Amino acid sequence: MKLINSLIIIIVIYFIQIVSNRLIIKPNESIISRDQYKPFIALCSGQENIRVVSWQSPSFSDIEEKNNARITVERKSYGLRLRIRNLTQNEQGAWKCIGLEQNGRLISNTIQIDVKGVPITFLSESIQYAELNSAVLIKCRVIANPSAEISWFKGREKLNLLSSNYEQQNDGLKIHRVTSNDNDTFWCQADVIETGESKDYPIQVILAQSISSTRIICLSPCAVEKRTATLVCEANGMPSPHYSWYYGEFSSFDTNEISKFIVRENRLIINYVDETDNGRYTCHAFNDFDRKGERIDYILNVIIPLQLSSISPIEISIDNKFPTQRVTFSCRVQRGSSTNLSLEWFYSNNTRVEPIDGVSIDYTQIATYHLIELTFNSVRREYHGNYTCVGKNLGDKTTTIAQLLVKYKPVFLNPKLSHIFSAPNHSVLMKCQFDSYPPPIIQWIKFVENSEQNLLILDENNPQVISISTKQTDSTIYETQLTYKPSDEDFDLKFQCQADNSRMEKHTFTLRRAELPRQARIIEINPRSNTIQLNVQPPYEFGGLPLLNYIIKYEQINIPNSLRTISFPVLSNETQMIEIKSLQIASSYRIQIAVESPIGQSAFSTPVQAKTLDGNVPQFHLTNISCLNNKSSLIQWSIENDGGSTISQIEISYAKVRGKNKIDKWSKPILVQTQTTEYELKDLLSKTNYMISIRLLNKAGYSERKTKKITGKYFEIKFTF
Repeated sequence: MKLINSLIIIIVIYFIQIVSNRLIIKPNESIISRDQYKPFIALCSGQENIRVVSWQSPSFSDIEEKNNARITVERKSYGLRLRIRNLTQNEQGAWKCIGLEQNGRLISNTIQIDVKGVPITFLSESIQYAELNSAVLIKCRVIANPSAEISWFKGREKLNLLSSNYEQQNDGLKIHRVTSNDNDTFWCQADVIETGESKDYPIQVILAQSISSTRIICLSPCAVEKRTATLVCEANGMPSPHYSWYYGEFSSFDTNEISKFIVRENRLIINYVDETDNGRYTCHAFNDFDRKGERIDYILNVIIPLQLSSISPIEISIDNKFPTQRVTFSCRVQRGSSTNLSLEWFYSNNTRVEPIDGVSIDYTQIATYHLIELTFNSVRREYHGNYTCVGKNLGDKTTTIAQLLVKYKPVFLNPKLSHIFSAPNHSVLMKCQFDSYPPPIIQWIKFVENSEQNLLILDENNPQVISISTKQTDSTIYETQLTYKPSDEDFDLKFQCQADNSRMEKHTFTLRRAELPRQARIIEINPRSNTIQLNVQPPYEFGGLPLLNYIIKYEQINIPNSLRTISFPVLSNETQMIEIKSLQIASSYRIQIAVESPIGQSAFSTPVQAKTLDGNVPQFHLTNISCLNNKSSLIQWSIENDGGSTISQIEISYAKVRGKNKIDKWSKPILVQTQTTEYELKDLLSKTNYMISIRLLNKAGYSERKTKKITGKYFEIKFTF
């Protein structure tokens, strides 16, 4: 019986397998294992006379045919396909394919899908930005199956976040107010209790600031034609901004180093600028925190350097027929930018021409017509010369020359003398200076017997003419010199210099015989121990020729054969100091003076007497000792005489006084300039008694004065001679 029952069961199972195998599922494994969030497809097809009707989920729901659904079925000619675009845990279980036979009987087949758990996965940026003093969410999205528990830590030490400034939320960590301390690494930690898996994910938080204060500057000189223009874009922001450059709306620039346009970080360099480069340039400043950033425009106007039109020279003649004439020069801009345009007139010595004294300047046409006019309302000879028109704009400076040529009669300038003095066979120098345009022809004339009909044109072939020279010393100034050796017959004759430029100017000298100079005088005597200083005055009448030397004659009184004569050059026509050296000490001298000119010497003056001083030390006395404060003292003295020789040195030293008579070591002498009559002692101890010494030295030795002083208190002055 048992055997019969077993056979029946085997036959039934076999029959069921035959029926179920009539629905075929691919993949043909009975149990399929797939990763979560991965796509999955399965195909169910039937044998002859069997039509696949539908797929059922593990929850026994029929799957509808929807093209864009996450789970859908697709009818094919060879079967029904199940498509799961993204597996989740809900799809784990037995999926059933249902078929229908011709007789209406339903049949089915199943496939088991096991969805594998997902390991911990972090889907967040490893670098995130936080704006200072603002609230920010540090995002950390974690994918795990089973779900993970999230914790947050901070810094290299992974410290717990205990401050109320931090709040953990579902999608990250909220910082209520970002401070500088938040510029650090935050750790997002995920723990899956069921699997024992744990992972850390570091997020670097960087303090950030939106882009602001964007501006474009053009480095000076800005956009000058045929030069290089450099636009610099500057902006504030954290992290450091990036820059993009555009021309107009969207035209960007390549960074090609050989291009006309070169982009280097925040700079746009435009090579060899011309007018086609005018227009609007845009800088886009942004950073990783503020991708939108700011855009700023700059309107570039290429500056054309100035070109001034050339000015034709004007030549006029002034004389009695045309005493007043008006002349105008126009300086015009031929090409160039008018922005910041300036036009000015300058003399040839680079001083500005001012509208004064018959000269006017018209500035009113600069803005409208880009020109300036220089007008001479009444031309004078002084206006002859070159005038420079200087034009400036933002690009450059340029000039053009206006030449005013004034033809006028020569004008005698110097010297304002009518008599020239000399002596027979002694050369005489005569000079004349003329102002003339055009350049004159200059000659020298001698009038014989003072008659203008009997004249002699002098040249270098004349035996009495030593030299004749003429030179131009300025643009219109000419100087001529005649060096002449007169004879006795030439005195009281007239000599004349003439300048002829089609009109003549002349000046006449009368040659006079020179006389010996009158006596000089000694007006002051200052004896020393071995020198005597004389203050001498030249004679009032020189005799017509310059003075050459003072002759000093001196002798020691009552000492035979002591007469000496020395000479000193005359330095000027004013009083002069003369020093007689190497004299005997305490000796009396008789002194006379004469003066010498090219033709001889004057008579000696009336003798004067002087006695040299004894070889003594300087004589002086203290005038004031006063406390400036408790650590310094002012010392003042007056010099009566130097003892007959120059004071060579002044020394000041000091020492502490202990008790009545005990004096400590003296300080190192302080050297004071010999012209000084006061000195301030500094860095003394307060309420301390000091002995102070002042010495004046000369060749004979030194004289000394001493005084006691208590700093910060009244004290008596005692002198030691």
